[in-house]
Amino acid sequence: MTPRGRAVLVALACGLAIAGCGSDRAAAPPASTSPSVSVLPAPATTPATTPAAPTTSAPPAATPPPAKPVCPETAGWRTDERAADPVSRDALYLVRAGRHACFDRMVFDVNGPAAAGFAVRYVPVVITDPKGDPLPVPGGAALQIVVRAPALGTDSSGHQPGRVLAAVGDTLTSTPDWPSLRAVRFAGSLEGLSTFAAGVRAKLPFRVFTQLGPQDQVRRVIVDIAH
Repeated sequence: MTPRGRAVLVALACGLAIAGCGSDRAAAPPASTSPSVSVLPAPATTPATTPAAPTTSAPPAATPPPAKPVCPETAGWRTDERAADPVSRDALYLVRAGRHACFDRMVFDVNGPAAAGFAVRYVPVVITDPKGDPLPVPGGAALQIVVRAPALGTDSSGHQPGRVLAAVGDTLTSTPDWPSLRAVRFAGSLEGLSTFAAGVRAKLPFRVFTQLGPQDQVRRVIVDIAH
């Protein structure tokens, strides 16, 4: 073979070798690949809940106090003035008080059976007789009681000489813890009339009446004050 022919063969061989090398590079995998990333599902979230308000129970209803029993005996009593006219000449010699279920009682004993009148009413303050001085009494109201009979010691009968019922201003009964009556004070006696001041818890209804005492020898003027 001539030198020119050998040169051609060498050139052809080199061309084939270059072509093979290029195909090998094309088939090679890429130099690097990004790693695969697994995406995990987001954790389930529990919906927010508002805490329940604390429950409060209403306090039990208060039990009303038992109703005060109504006394039929005092249902029709009033607070206005009561009066009766007869005047006794016998001496009023004793004043006392008693407590009953529905009322407090004052009793004015006159030493004789003759009828004795009265005048009983609420006043701002009782005035002494004859001086006219105010005579205060405990309680929320003042009840003026006039018995139409002379007080012992001011009468003209001469019965029990030297004895007197009381001095003006004396407290004849004191009952501060009673439901209605608080005290009874002597306000004086003049011209055959005896006056008393009764302290009362409030302006409560009352009644007035008279009755005969033992052997019909004592006339009693009775004042009852409702509880």
